[in-house]
Amino acid sequence: MQAGGPSYKVELGRRDGRISTKASVQHKLPHPDFSLDQLNTMFSSHGLTQKDMIALSGAHTIGFSHCSRFFKRIYRFSNQNRIDPTLNATYALQLRQMCPTRGMGLFTSDQALFTDTRSRPTVNQFAASNAAFGRAFVSAITKLGRVGVKTGNQGEIRHDCTSVN
Repeated sequence: MQAGGPSYKVELGRRDGRISTKASVQHKLPHPDFSLDQLNTMFSSHGLTQKDMIALSGAHTIGFSHCSRFFKRIYRFSNQNRIDPTLNATYALQLRQMCPTRGMGLFTSDQALFTDTRSRPTVNQFAASNAAFGRAFVSAITKLGRVGVKTGNQGEIRHDCTSVN
């Protein structure tokens, strides 16, 4: 991994579907406003644990986010609070200054992982130990790669991963 994260052996020889659309997968992805319970429900429906979900959620910290995904948290969270009260006020002001040109942010779902006492110990463990995070991430991404594996006549093993055979 060029970003300096953990490396792992990707399992090869899987069958890919012949048709892929945004609409067919969008409902299978966690929304940035999900609560811990919603995240746990979604991930457990695929055989993944809360620890797996936290490790996979931590993976996006090496990337970036588009302002549209967290705009509500820093400008119009609710009628009572323009800024999400669980978001550090200084950080919220920095995000307002960077948005929309820099596209950096913190999802409500990320904050839920730290705020909720059921998930906070794992978040703290991963924050304190890159090795613990790396081991958990490799385990979780491997398990995720096994979700919905096609067998028999379903899909195809691609000669070139960028297009159907």
